Amino acid sequence: MEELLLWIPSRGKRMAGVLHLPEGQRRAPAVLMCHGFTGHKVESHRLFVHAARHLAQHGFAVLRFDFLGSGDSEGRFEEMTIRGEVEDALNALAFLREQPRIDPTRLAMLGFSLGGCVVALSLPRAGAIKTIVLWAPVSNPMRWMPPSGVPDRPQNRGGYLVGVAFFRELPELKPLESVRGYRGSVLVLHGSSDQAVSAEEGRAYERAFVNAQRFEFRLIENADHTFTQPEAEQTLIAHTTEWLKAWL
Repeated sequence: MEELLLWIPSRGKRMAGVLHLPEGQRRAPAVLMCHGFTGHKVESHRLFVHAARHLAQHGFAVLRFDFLGSGDSEGRFEEMTIRGEVEDALNALAFLREQPRIDPTRLAMLGFSLGGCVVALSLPRAGAIKTIVLWAPVSNPMRWMPPSGVPDRPQNRGGYLVGVAFFRELPELKPLESVRGYRGSVLVLHGSSDQAVSAEEGRAYERAFVNAQRFEFRLIENADHTFTQPEAEQTLIAHTTEWLKAWL
C-alpha cells in the first residue's frame, strides 16, 4: 500500500490530506472521509487512520483531509462555517476524481458526526456518488445554537473559537432535505450509547433518503459517539468495509 501526504486547494487556501492507495496499478474505487466538529483527518483515537488503512488493505483508495481551519490545514477555525466545509468537501471530491489511480465512476463519501451533515448537504452538487456511509451523523444543525440565539461574539468550545457566522447560518441548513434526491445506497452506523449525537439523529436520515436505492441503519451496541471501545471500532470498520465491498 502507499500513503501520500498532500495539499488540496480550496477557497484560495490549502487543506492537508492523506491519500491511501491499495496495492496494484489498476484504478481503484475511492472513499472521501469527512471529519467531525473540531475534529481532523486522524480523528479521536486515530479512528480515521485505522479505517483508511483497513479499507486500503481491501482494495479501496481513501482520501482523508482537514477542513480549512482544522488540523494541519490553512485558515482559522474561527472562520469555519458548515457551508464552508461543504465547499471544502466538494473541492476535495474534485481533487480525488482527478487522481490517476482512482476510478471516478466508483466513488463513496463517508462522514462522521458533523462530517455526516456536511456529506448530506454536499450531495446535490457532488455528482455521481455510488454510496454513502454516515457514522453517528448530525441531522439537526440547530443543536449548536445557544438558547439565547445567535451570539454577538465568537464562542469558546473546548478551546476552539466558533465565529458568529457559524451560528448565523444554522437555521438555513437543511441536511434532511438535501438528501431527498439521492438515488445511491446509504449505510448509517450509530452507537447505542452515543451521548453527543443521539441515535435518533442518525435514524432521521431513514425518513429523508426517500429515493435511495438501499438504506440501512445499524446500531452498534454500547458504542459511544467516537466508538472509543476497541470492539466498537472494529465493528464499525467491519460493517463499513462489508458495505463498500457490496455497493462500491
